[in-house]
Amino acid sequence: MIARAFLSFALAISLIASLAVPARADDPPPDAGVPPADAGPSFEPPHAQGATDVPYPTGAPAHDAPIVVTVKLLVDATGVVQKIDPITPPQPPFDEAVAVAARQFRFDPARYGGNPVPVEITFTHTFIAPPPPPPPPTDNGPAKTAVLKGKLVQLGTRGPVPGATITVIIGDRRYEGDADAHGKFELPVPPGAAKIVVTAPGHNVFLQQETLVAAQALSVTYYVERDRYDPYEIVVLGDQRREEVSRITLRGPEIKQIPGTFGDPFRVVQALPGVAAAVSLLPFPIVRGASPSSTGFLLDGTRVPLLYHLLSGPSVIHPNFIDEIQFYPGGAPVPYGGYTGGIIDGRTVRARKDEHLLDFDANLLQAGGFVRQPIPKLGVTVTAAGRYGYPGLILGLATNQVSLSYWDYQLRVDGGTANDGWTVFGFGASDTLETPAATAMPGDPNPPLEPSLILGFHRVDLRYHRTVGGLVTTARLVLGRDRTKTRANDFSVLIAEPSLMLRWKRDKSLVLSGGIEGSLRSINQYSPPGNDPAAILTGSLDRFTNAAALVEALWRPTAKWLIRPGVRADVWADNETTKPAIDPRLTVRYQLGRRDLADVPKDSDDSAVWLKGAVGIYHQPPRFVLPLPGLDIMPLKYGLLRSYQSSLGVELPLEERFQLTAEGFYNRMDPTIFDLSVNDASVVNQASPTLFPTTTVTGMDQQMFIDRLTKPQLGRSYGLEFLLRRQAKSGIFGWVSYTLSRSERLRDGSYVPYDFDRTHLINVVAGLPLRRNWDVGVRMQYQSGKPSTTTEGYNTARTAGYVRFDVRVDKRVVWKKWLLDFYVDVTNIALLPEEVTAGQKIRYVLPTLGVRGRF
Repeated sequence: MIARAFLSFALAISLIASLAVPARADDPPPDAGVPPADAGPSFEPPHAQGATDVPYPTGAPAHDAPIVVTVKLLVDATGVVQKIDPITPPQPPFDEAVAVAARQFRFDPARYGGNPVPVEITFTHTFIAPPPPPPPPTDNGPAKTAVLKGKLVQLGTRGPVPGATITVIIGDRRYEGDADAHGKFELPVPPGAAKIVVTAPGHNVFLQQETLVAAQALSVTYYVERDRYDPYEIVVLGDQRREEVSRITLRGPEIKQIPGTFGDPFRVVQALPGVAAAVSLLPFPIVRGASPSSTGFLLDGTRVPLLYHLLSGPSVIHPNFIDEIQFYPGGAPVPYGGYTGGIIDGRTVRARKDEHLLDFDANLLQAGGFVRQPIPKLGVTVTAAGRYGYPGLILGLATNQVSLSYWDYQLRVDGGTANDGWTVFGFGASDTLETPAATAMPGDPNPPLEPSLILGFHRVDLRYHRTVGGLVTTARLVLGRDRTKTRANDFSVLIAEPSLMLRWKRDKSLVLSGGIEGSLRSINQYSPPGNDPAAILTGSLDRFTNAAALVEALWRPTAKWLIRPGVRADVWADNETTKPAIDPRLTVRYQLGRRDLADVPKDSDDSAVWLKGAVGIYHQPPRFVLPLPGLDIMPLKYGLLRSYQSSLGVELPLEERFQLTAEGFYNRMDPTIFDLSVNDASVVNQASPTLFPTTTVTGMDQQMFIDRLTKPQLGRSYGLEFLLRRQAKSGIFGWVSYTLSRSERLRDGSYVPYDFDRTHLINVVAGLPLRRNWDVGVRMQYQSGKPSTTTEGYNTARTAGYVRFDVRVDKRVVWKKWLLDFYVDVTNIALLPEEVTAGQKIRYVLPTLGVRGRF
């Protein structure tokens, strides 16, 4: 029965409780248009137009060791250095010499998506003590009959070291040359014993002794150590065009180094404003008061049926594939259809033709690997990844009643070019939860286990894109199979999802996008004869189709206005019912003014104060209360879900790369169906209205259960969200968010709190890079209590709120050609209690210790 699936989730919660220390009862409480299907915007760093030499300062004090000066340069969209900030401690007069020289540097500007943008870069210059004055030359020096040539490679990453200076000192003479963009160099020199000095921005000084022989070329590879290693390094763009109203984009360490997420990009969303949790450890977010089945989990815009492995497992996609997470708590544009709540979209990028990477990660719960290798003869780059989870080994230390294992895989091939290319991307996952077998004897201390819940899916994503002038065409076909199997039920679905998208850019003021997409599902289900709830809910459903057309524009009538109107039309059909829907949507931004910030160019979007608003209509087919592969779509006879979403907010840039965002929202759900609902309608005891009852009505019969799921309801949610965020390439990063909101459902003529309404949500996230390649991150989360039913009525009281502290520490070291990252990630390090249901508290702590290697 389908009830067994719920039992499996209940067992998982019980398992957490069994591992926890029992709590006492008195414990205190991208560019506009259709999102790109296969690649994000490309980034080109700035290139110096001429030499970046720094003259040795006159009258400098004598020194033997090289003196290294590192500064941060803000290069604007014209290639001019606007600001210079020192990074290394003061070393007069050497830092002044670097600052004076850097002001004269000129660059070809950085480009993001083909457009020039401001960018922060680091510049390092190494001052080497000048040798004593040579005796007056009597000739042109020794003949340069030897050659030193080779390549400069970053120690631990194998990446090239471009723009380095190679100095060869032979006797009292110096010979210098520069490495090219690929780190290669060739320098004719006289024969003899030579001292080699390599200096490069962002790298430590490299010293080597060589013996050069006349009429011979010495080929070398020098591994140069960076001054800091960051496997999650991000590029901070000074001018990112504002196009959405409610989108939050996370990249780099923001998605892979947040405590409590175990390095998983998708779990970071649970630390953002507007996101509550059904239970803190389970990955079913309540976004702006909507049921979990109303929020879409996507990969490059296509639905992923099982985003997370069971319990506190990671997402089913290896983190190295994810370039950024785009989160829409509301106001998503028309390319995102089929959901009435939030959108969580993981974006990937095409692999470069010269990109090599070998990555492994192993910790107490899982082990996995990631390999990326170009095949020049075929003109493609192949990427493969896989992970196997063994939490059952840890569970076995606490109980022999439950075991869990999972695996996932990804295989991707990128071919062609950025303007005319293709991608084949296959991925899938499976989870198996085992509980005592049906043949187990009651009270058996070591019962045999058998699978009670199996979740799995497979996808093949075929993409082709072509750019001709201002027109970008993207064709796509996604094929797949989903399955959910319990001891009594077996649901499987074959899926085909074709789409064709066009995007035309007339000029900077107007971009038009549109396309068509479809979905075909063949459903095969087995349920035991009789009144099985699953069979009653799904009925005779054996096929399901969807066809959609959409069009939108991004219009900038003036520099201060950005208007994005759009509309999508959907038709859903199953073997009994057809339902159409029209979703018009509009987002608007208006620039209120600009702030004079020391570290941002005045003409940049990052210095602008924006007023923003959005309104739109959103439809979705009925879906099961929790996202399960093969069991997410319900018959259309229950009707479509619909929401009317609106929001109004402001973005205020601050000094030191801080930004403050405030946004108010109001969503009307008319109707909502298959709401995740757990609270009983009434209690039978006469407990005090201020206490949580110990006796509740738990014998709701099967038909009442089904009626409760399928009955259309009216709902609403409204609130205020605040986000103070710092996103920078160096220094502290993170955010502080606060949400004040209510989510309600209409019941007996009046609105009452939704079962998972949480009035106050607070998140504090901070990461700080330290010296010697140490990083530390902390996270604090507070969520106020959920409603509960008392003798005074349905959801008239609330459980206790909970506070959670998470900590992560990373230490990176270089071992030969490997970059190793040792990490400790502890969830709920203070062992604080959480009241999961009225009167039932648990304590837990989830530590993990692991190592990640990159070659």
